[in-house]
Amino acid sequence: MERSELVAEQKGACRAGKQPASLGCPDSLEQVFLPCRQESKEWNTTRNLYLEGDNLAVLQRLVASHANSIDMIYIDPPYNRGKGFVYNDSFPKSHDWRQMMLPRLQLARQLLREQGVIFISIDDNELVNLRLLGQEVFGQQNFVAQICWKGRGGRQDSRHFAAVHEYILCYAKNTSKFQAGQQVKQGEIYPKFDPVKQRYYKTRLLRKWGANSRRSDRPNLYYPILAPDNTPVYPMLSPTEEGCWRWGRARMERELAKGNVEFVKTEHGYVAYEKVYAPATGPATKKFTTWIDDIGVSSGAPLLKQLFGRKVFDYPKPVELIKRLILMSGIGPEAVVLDFFSGSATTAHAVMELNAETGSRRRFIMVQWPEPTGKRSAAYMAGYTNISEIGKERIRRAGDLLVSHYKEADLDVGFRVYKL
Repeated sequence: MERSELVAEQKGACRAGKQPASLGCPDSLEQVFLPCRQESKEWNTTRNLYLEGDNLAVLQRLVASHANSIDMIYIDPPYNRGKGFVYNDSFPKSHDWRQMMLPRLQLARQLLREQGVIFISIDDNELVNLRLLGQEVFGQQNFVAQICWKGRGGRQDSRHFAAVHEYILCYAKNTSKFQAGQQVKQGEIYPKFDPVKQRYYKTRLLRKWGANSRRSDRPNLYYPILAPDNTPVYPMLSPTEEGCWRWGRARMERELAKGNVEFVKTEHGYVAYEKVYAPATGPATKKFTTWIDDIGVSSGAPLLKQLFGRKVFDYPKPVELIKRLILMSGIGPEAVVLDFFSGSATTAHAVMELNAETGSRRRFIMVQWPEPTGKRSAAYMAGYTNISEIGKERIRRAGDLLVSHYKEADLDVGFRVYKL
């Protein structure tokens, strides 16, 4: 189908629906985009957007209504591996690839909040050029990180070495205002709750363990304390071997008075534990690293195939990878995430899934040109004539699946479709 015919068909289909009042997005959107209600989901309540059209033209119009309002952008642009692209027929030279990317990144910067951040997937072919583009658009002072993602095993089709990684470049709009996210330390789990102090806590043995843990090592730390039934409790390594406490008598008295000691009854008597409380501001955290090796690229395709019942898209990014980047971005629970090379809409899927898991209310804006699928492709055979149709259907199916799994959650799994 020719582009003019495709556009005419889309306009006719969209106009078949009623022109809705704008909800959750500026009125100016409907002045430049064609609302398409029948392709949307939960039109009257959703705050998510799916914008269909060439992403440069969409971004130019989106700046008018969403400038300085996007918290995070993730894009997975063409990697320029010598193949043609729908954005400008083909980009056989890096210079042309730069021409394609430069205006889109400039508009992306205008859309970001002052504390906003962008993540860009890339491989070795255009890494250097992307670094130069990032420096030109965002400034070297706003470079945050070059993340290395080990997404696959050894690729023996590589010419010299088995390539196992890709990169994700991260730039902030303003590093002085950007605050990266933190990850919870592994093992820092506080499963118990103190109703008096209204705080969660975990426990650890109050007696010493390991080196210098016998009574003979620290005789002054061997003494009795009283259990809840007023029986004496000693620091025993075993029923027959005496140990020692980790605290002296004075501190022990203070901690007992504060209720910071927990007694657990066993077949050999009571055992004393120290209560270790969760930090008042939340669980203990640490910085994310620039090395990601626990998310395989192979997890993307099987998930999409499971949703559709067949293969419909080549090389989708893993949902877990985008969720990780959202957490690394440090954006809030009401943040807006934009992807203007949305493809199969992995980013939308990731936003909805993370909302379901954490109770957040992040929103997504997907932008995708309705690139035709090849007539011999599995997607075309399945009834999907362009990539936009795959993305929209993926959001519908993923949303339904999440609603069925998180029945008590208040999830926004809808989206409004607007077309140029």
